[in-house]
Amino acid sequence: MLSKRQFLQAAGLTVANQLGAIAAQPSDAKRKVIIVTFGGGVRYAETFSKDGLRNIPRLAELQPAGHFFRDCRNLGVLSHFNSTASILTGQWQRVDDFGFQPPASPTIFESFRSQRRVSPAETWAICTNKSFASIAPNTNVVLPKQLLLEAVKDVVSKGGELGVADRSNVQRRLETILQEGCEGVGWTIFKGGRQLDKKVRDTLTHALVEYIHGPEAPTSGDELTFFITREVMREFAPQLILVNFWDMDVAHWGSYSLYLQAVTRTDRLVGMLWDEVRENSAYKDKTTVLVLPELGRDGDINAANGFLNHRSGDASCRNMWMLALGAGVDKGETEGPIAHVDIAATAAKLLGVKFDAAGKPIPEIV
Repeated sequence: MLSKRQFLQAAGLTVANQLGAIAAQPSDAKRKVIIVTFGGGVRYAETFSKDGLRNIPRLAELQPAGHFFRDCRNLGVLSHFNSTASILTGQWQRVDDFGFQPPASPTIFESFRSQRRVSPAETWAICTNKSFASIAPNTNVVLPKQLLLEAVKDVVSKGGELGVADRSNVQRRLETILQEGCEGVGWTIFKGGRQLDKKVRDTLTHALVEYIHGPEAPTSGDELTFFITREVMREFAPQLILVNFWDMDVAHWGSYSLYLQAVTRTDRLVGMLWDEVRENSAYKDKTTVLVLPELGRDGDINAANGFLNHRSGDASCRNMWMLALGAGVDKGETEGPIAHVDIAATAAKLLGVKFDAAGKPIPEIV
């Protein structure tokens, strides 16, 4: 008997076939797609508004080199899991907010894997939010921040003279957790055999060492997310990646300055990720990068400090932006609107995948 999820997947593909779902053969069979979310939510006011540009110097610098969509809308549930799941499935999602349920319809990851018959190493979701373990079933899902938190908690609990100030203490505990098993911190590494498993561990360990012993003291889960993403790109060169940055959700704690710092940090990390795309021969000239917030945050008109939350449903929550960079992207700007559900439809066409989506491919990209 089919499980509920298997039934939904089968039904989705059947409908797609009947309706003539999105299908395309990319000009380059090795086209790669990287979707980057400003996870946690960010407003226009702190990014692409006139006053907000100071917080995103790298994106402001990159904007003329890509295509900027001034009106990218989230018309679904204004929660983190549902927002990102809508981006990946091309259907507005309304499942459990905390990731206890997978998306109710297949993601672009699943369709790509099944139709193109690619190896497990070709699809990765690297996410800072711990609830995202089920965001992309049958995909390598890595939760770097959970690894970091587990290691720091363990070092602190055992005491010692230097504690977490001694970087080698943190490194040793991180490496031990990797050896004990990724699943212990909520990861899902698709097991393609012992060789892949060992390579995954070695790859992540190398990323951890670079992160911990870099020129600056590690301060952020998002920084670890970047280092792991870069190492995965260098070792596996996957065709399809989701990178979910998350530090901006510190806004819930009520500190506007920490929120702005997180916005600027994410901007810097996105710039570093783009630098890797341009310098890595496996990605250069064949990769399309799509950068967008998963949702906005409340406008100040609804509260004294609207940046704290993201549930009002006002324009500040729903109307955001997207910047597309790289292969196949026409330079310029579009007033819009486009929608979150257009992202998976666009990725499907770039990757040559049939896909049943509520959205449609974005012509300036495909």
